[in-house]
Parts: sequence; C-alpha cells; structure tokens
Amino acid sequence: MMRKCVSLMCLWAVLMLLTACNDGSCYDNGNSLPLMRFYMKGSNTNVTVSGVSLRGVGAPGDSVYVSNQAISEAYLPLRATKTSTQWVISVNTNVNVVVSDTLTIDYTSSPYFASAECGAMYKFNINGVAATHNIIDSIALVQPVVTNVNVESLRVYFKKN
Repeated sequence: MMRKCVSLMCLWAVLMLLTACNDGSCYDNGNSLPLMRFYMKGSNTNVTVSGVSLRGVGAPGDSVYVSNQAISEAYLPLRATKTSTQWVISVNTNVNVVVSDTLTIDYTSSPYFASAECGAMYKFNINGVAATHNIIDSIALVQPVVTNVNVESLRVYFKKN
C-alpha cells in the first residue's frame, strides 16, 4: 500500500511539473519599439510608400535605418537614456526629387519586467510627436505607451500628390 501511495505521489509530481512548464518562447516583440504606419491624408487605410529612407538624427553617423525602399510601416528605436529622438523621413518622388521631414518623438522611459520568457526591457510613454510638413500632412499618436506588444503607436499621414 505504501509503495502504491509513493508511486501515485511521484506520478502526481511529474504531472504537475509537466503542466507547469512553458515552451520558453516570447511571442511579443523582443524590444519596446514604437510601430509607425503610413497613411495618405484623408484615409484610414495603411499604404505602401515607395522610395522611403529613414535616418536617425544624432545616432552614430546619423545611421540609415531604411534606404530607398517601399514600406508601409517601420519600427523606430528610441534611446532609453534620452527624452527625445528624431528621425528624418525622406521620400524619393516620381521625378527623382528627395523630399524630407523630421519627426520628433518626446517620451519618458522606465525599465519594466515583461515576463520570464521575454525578460526585462524599457517601457516608453510618448508625451508628444511633431514633424515638419514638407511631405507629412500630420501625425496621429495612436498608442502612447510602448511596450513589447506589437501594436501601432504612430500614424504618419502623407500629403496627397
């Protein structure tokens, strides 16, 4: 009887361990990056814009993040040690003229623990966004809190040609 009880307890312990385990995956983004999507003025349909280049202002060598590509969205890294990050958005138009605007994102950052699988990262609270208006009509702040969850944070509305 004692042997049967010990066997049942061992089986119960193994079953509890197996059901408590997870696969060790982090299904959200690995980093907290605001997702920016492109739209045309007067439309709420996400569009692909050709000839887009994105460059970080003040990054080492003003690093190019995207170079002359057709994109509909981009993740924009923010600096956890700063309260503002600037990006230059350039579009190579149909007549090979490059038109640029500067996007400024003001925010506060704080570390947070996402989960055992995803670990610790920074959370950003976007306080405001501004842009010059050469090709950009307006910017909408959709989700001001940026974590590792994959949600749209910013909408960039381009002027119609």
